[in-house]
Amino acid sequence: MNITHKNTRHLRFQTIIFYLLVLLATTLLAKLSIQTNQHSDWTATQRHSLSETTITLLKQIKEPITITAFISNNSDLKPAITAQFDRYQTQNPLLELHYIDPNFAPDQVREFNIQQEGEIIVQRDTRQEHVYDLSEQSLTNALIRISRDAAHWLIFTEGHGERPLSDANFGLNLWQQQLHQKGFQSRTLNLAEHSQIPDNTAVLVIASPETAWLPGEIDIVKAFIEQGGNLLWLTEPESNTHLAALAEQLNIQFTPGTLIDPNGELLGISDPKFIIISRYADHPIGQAVPSVTLFPHAVGVRYQESASHHWQAFPLLTSKENVWSDIESTSKPPEFDEMVDGIGPFDIGLLLSEEQQRIAIIGDGDFLSNAYLGNASNLDLGIALINWLVGDDALIQIPIKTGNDIQLSLSKTHSMVIGLGFFLALPILLLIIGTVIWWRRRHR
Repeated sequence: MNITHKNTRHLRFQTIIFYLLVLLATTLLAKLSIQTNQHSDWTATQRHSLSETTITLLKQIKEPITITAFISNNSDLKPAITAQFDRYQTQNPLLELHYIDPNFAPDQVREFNIQQEGEIIVQRDTRQEHVYDLSEQSLTNALIRISRDAAHWLIFTEGHGERPLSDANFGLNLWQQQLHQKGFQSRTLNLAEHSQIPDNTAVLVIASPETAWLPGEIDIVKAFIEQGGNLLWLTEPESNTHLAALAEQLNIQFTPGTLIDPNGELLGISDPKFIIISRYADHPIGQAVPSVTLFPHAVGVRYQESASHHWQAFPLLTSKENVWSDIESTSKPPEFDEMVDGIGPFDIGLLLSEEQQRIAIIGDGDFLSNAYLGNASNLDLGIALINWLVGDDALIQIPIKTGNDIQLSLSKTHSMVIGLGFFLALPILLLIIGTVIWWRRRHR
């Protein structure tokens, strides 16, 4: 083919068009990479992704939150902090991250009382929370605490055999610790020694008293309720009569006897007094409980309409139809007597409300005790109840954030295989490879 000026011009024009298209494609790809943020976490414990708990919380934050990390510029921890908060800011850009080098800001170190390298301050308006590690659990709990409008005080009554905040099995200290992580404050109160309930009480907790109350103590609680106070009353089959006057004020009645659930055998529960609740009312508390809850020793509770005072009653926890109430049976296992015992379904959780006042009566306190708090979704129910009682409705449906299980458990067989592999198999393999290489070189 003869090369002419026309062919040369066409070739140059095609070359120019080619480079322009390459430049355009590169520009479009660069723009697409900036505007698109897609990632995939293939780790077994999703250690590079945020949990649904955190994502739900971040979507509910509507006000700016400032996060300040006190860390040196050359610290190896700084990239990890940046990567962690990038995940948070992707879900909610209202979170602002700032760095302060403590070596060059002694005044701010003293102002915020910084104790260690890498300490993080989470601030909302005038409130602040300290975070001492970079785990998602610590950061999310700090955001939950800072999201509350005010500090809530939970007052636990004592002096009548109530569940203590320190006992190993019967007590409530594990539940109390979880509440503290969520921003709640708590203390005990003996009504025989104090004539009134503190004005800043967010919720009064009566946890399964075992002895009768003095009339004056009951009057203090009744006055607290008449003034609009919030109450969580945990009771038991044998002891609900100790506060009969309080039950009368709230228009509630307890079913005689102890509830018996024959459905437990299907789940491997041998004790028929364990009540399994899988049916929750269409309520934010019920929606916050992801699975069944277990109540080891429960009594039925129902609301009775009264002309003197009308509460808005809402049954929260309802048993199955074949659950029955054992009133007089002495046999083991208990046997149903249709002439005496009552047949279900029974409500063992009742919510009462009036304007801004909220009350919850649960026919069992064992489900929140240290011995049973970890069963099924008992903890989720316990946290949701308190969030509803204090009026933090936006936080009710945020599930409990627990740490990922990253422990490696090996059986004896697996441990032996790994040990023999490093002790025998690997040296023998290296010896064979070396021998083969030596033999080939020798016979070249």
